[in-house]
Amino acid sequence: MSDKNSKELEQIEIIQNQISDALSEINKIRNSQVNITRPEELENTERLIVAATDKLAGLVTALKIQQAVASDDLTEKSLELVRSMPNKLKSQGVRLVSVQTSRGEPVEIAAKYYSRKKKEKHSKKKEL
Repeated sequence: MSDKNSKELEQIEIIQNQISDALSEINKIRNSQVNITRPEELENTERLIVAATDKLAGLVTALKIQQAVASDDLTEKSLELVRSMPNKLKSQGVRLVSVQTSRGEPVEIAAKYYSRKKKEKHSKKKEL
């Protein structure tokens, strides 16, 4: 990964910190003593476990997506795609994009954003 991907690399670090927090949450659930005597208590405990593991699964998936987006290979391929477009595109830099994975909450990925170049208007000055 090149130095020009600093925002993508920063986002990788943010996601890794979120993964650490999610793992801490799972360890907290694992190490807690829960006295389950009724079906509702079991359902609530199961719901907590599923929510925590879904969150972790979504974050790990987001990490893999962000690593791919920040890779030199994908950066090169995206530049090839931009250059092959019939209309000129302008880089708007790196933007955070919300991605909903199949498990967990939406996560933010830092990705390069391109838009069409605006055509310059040739305005004629009014003569008085």
